[in-house]
Amino acid sequence: MKEEIQKFFKGDTDDSEETLVKYSHDASLLEVRPEIVLFPKDSEDVQNLVKWAGENKNKYPNLSITPRCAGTDMSGGAIGESIILDFSRYMNKLIGGPLPIDNPRGFQIPHPYPKRKNTAIQKFKNYPLVPSYLTTQPGMFYRDFEKITLEKGLILPCYTASKSLNAVGGMYGNNSAGERTLKYGKIEDYVLSAKVVFADGNEYIVKPLTQDELNKKITQGDFEGNVYKNIFELIKDNEEEIKQAKPDVHKNSAGYYIWNVINNQIVKNSEWRKSHPVIGEGSSQRNFLQSDEFFDLNKLLVGSQGTLGIVTEITFKLIPDNKHSKLVVIFMKDTEMLGRLVDEILMLNPETLETYDDKTMKLAVRFFPDFLKNKGFLGMAKFMWSFLPEFWMMITGGFPKLILLAEFAGDDEAEVHKKCEALKSKLKIFNPDVKSGSRLKASG
Repeated sequence: MKEEIQKFFKGDTDDSEETLVKYSHDASLLEVRPEIVLFPKDSEDVQNLVKWAGENKNKYPNLSITPRCAGTDMSGGAIGESIILDFSRYMNKLIGGPLPIDNPRGFQIPHPYPKRKNTAIQKFKNYPLVPSYLTTQPGMFYRDFEKITLEKGLILPCYTASKSLNAVGGMYGNNSAGERTLKYGKIEDYVLSAKVVFADGNEYIVKPLTQDELNKKITQGDFEGNVYKNIFELIKDNEEEIKQAKPDVHKNSAGYYIWNVINNQIVKNSEWRKSHPVIGEGSSQRNFLQSDEFFDLNKLLVGSQGTLGIVTEITFKLIPDNKHSKLVVIFMKDTEMLGRLVDEILMLNPETLETYDDKTMKLAVRFFPDFLKNKGFLGMAKFMWSFLPEFWMMITGGFPKLILLAEFAGDDEAEVHKKCEALKSKLKIFNPDVKSGSRLKASG
């Protein structure tokens, strides 16, 4: 198999024992040994490999291609028993940007909060600044990606906890999310477009389509057109079943989000959609809410871990990063009022909301001296000063059962402080069961 691949593959091919052992693992507990590891030089390598795999499936019954970037996936998505296609060695370059989006079409920050009646968080406003974009290859590490964006005061806000280790292709493949997902959503909300190699071995640009654009795709009659036609008909013919199957959660990284492909904010009336088996009959038939982006196949590709197509280039939306942030630290003696407390916090639209219990806190206290040794004297003094509110609350109120960290951020420092004080004021109704204090967010 290696000799056959080397005839058309410009990148590296490796089936050494050391490499196969290394690529038998990702960040999960699973172990699957591959036959060979390939490092593509460019998109042409990927296309030729997919074409070859399609032509040789009968010859090699177990033949499959598993895309891989940094290998930080914890579900086994980056390991496989046949071909591992690692993008991190060569296909890790910045293609273009950051540049302003010429026509953001009313771009809005996604708002994944669960719906609650009579609260201010049910709706969200347009982001006040024009968003930007950056195009990159999948093997680019997020740490390098973020360095470029932060120099321009921009951020891809759905980064993961492992952002110093993971690559952006894996973020696309897993619909990654992190501490700021509460406010800003997941990767699927920030993909403007992608170049994807489908099963026919050709590379296609996948981006949101208007109704007219989708209709043109459907009538192409080629492989790409049939993909769009079959997906659209699948959704249309099973609309109610798909709608009922959608998990009622605000964070879902399980993949195959077929219920998100058609933008239901655009089409108000379900009966209108059923009465048009082929869409795109002219602008008079459209029923818009905020934009004309109607059908986005990236909603299905994101989170599918490369099983529906292999991404070779991604264009991400970026938003301006906040200049100021501050934490409200909340100690709870018990968890009985946790639901009410979270509702009060979410009313103020925090940047992040994290929690840990007393057992985690005890472990942190246990290893705190070892942690401080690596900070140096000045670093240790600064770090301990930043955590004075927590120390004082433990001295005056005892060891908590649960600790919540609510972060508020923005460009106006006074406004950030105002939100922190507003939350602390709200929490007074829970006394003496809840204690709170605020501080600047510690770094390092």
